[in-house]
Amino acid sequence: MRMNFSMTANATELIKRLQISLNETLETLAALTDAELDESSDHICATDGTVRDLLTHNIDHDRMHAGQLFNSRYLLKNMQKGEVHRLMVDTVKARAEVIAALIGMPDELLDASIPDEGWTIREMVEHTIFWERHSIDDLRRRQLAGRLEQRESTLSDVVDPLYGSLPEVDLNDSITPTPVPDPEMVKANK
Repeated sequence: MRMNFSMTANATELIKRLQISLNETLETLAALTDAELDESSDHICATDGTVRDLLTHNIDHDRMHAGQLFNSRYLLKNMQKGEVHRLMVDTVKARAEVIAALIGMPDELLDASIPDEGWTIREMVEHTIFWERHSIDDLRRRQLAGRLEQRESTLSDVVDPLYGSLPEVDLNDSITPTPVPDPEMVKANK
């Protein structure tokens, strides 16, 4: 199904399109083997080279245009000066690092007990998602109640290994803080 992309798309919609494209690219790349990287590619972006040449071109292509975008913002006198925008940039970079750390991780190691850690890789990721949802959903519900639609997160089913499930909250209650589950109670209920 082809998406009809309007020239009136705002920056948020462009970001979503980039995220969709990245997800589709990563799904494709995950099917490659290391040996296939050295196979010939007749795609124009491979410049008469291999699959590896094609992929390194694509990486450099992104970096070149990122540089152009920053330069264009400078020339248009529209640098990312706002603190919120800077925090959004850092959030994207931090999440990219978590995702990058998972690339190539064999599924059988996701639930392996980590020596000297006391939890698994899957539990670390679920813990990360839990606290992001706990804090950001609370921010949305309480601080931004009048500006954003109140809805349950699509990841409301996340379970933290220490804190359990996300607490249920009344989405119309913009006063009461989201309760922090007691890890001892969660442990006792297991």
